[in-house]
Amino acid sequence: MESEFDRKVAPLLNREPRYSKDAYAFVAEAVSFSVANLPVRGHVSASELLDGIRAFAHSKFGAVSREVLISWGLEKEDDVGNVVYLLISVDLLSESEDDSQEEFNTGCDLYPKAPVIRSVRRKGDDLPYIDE
Repeated sequence: MESEFDRKVAPLLNREPRYSKDAYAFVAEAVSFSVANLPVRGHVSASELLDGIRAFAHSKFGAVSREVLISWGLEKEDDVGNVVYLLISVDLLSESEDDSQEEFNTGCDLYPKAPVIRSVRRKGDDLPYIDE
């Protein structure tokens, strides 16, 4: 039997095929996660939601979070805004009068690449050294 979520998301998959069904489900779950983790329960802002999505992704997928989100079409913060407002359009999420999709339009990566940390050790250091 098809769930209400599946029934409501089906037209979105046709209307906006760059996002997978998993992206819609993940964003909906991440909204609940973000609201539950606010200091005072209430409405979540765009920046709080973006932080919550990153935290939720990390808790679910760890080091491969970025790759998982990109595989679902969630590469930029703008993508989250698109998915949120598509979910609002089918009554799976709601918005307040203060909300705006433009708040998500930062052009920034949703889950930035982790910096590569290199340590340089010299022969004179008191640390193990491998001479290549």
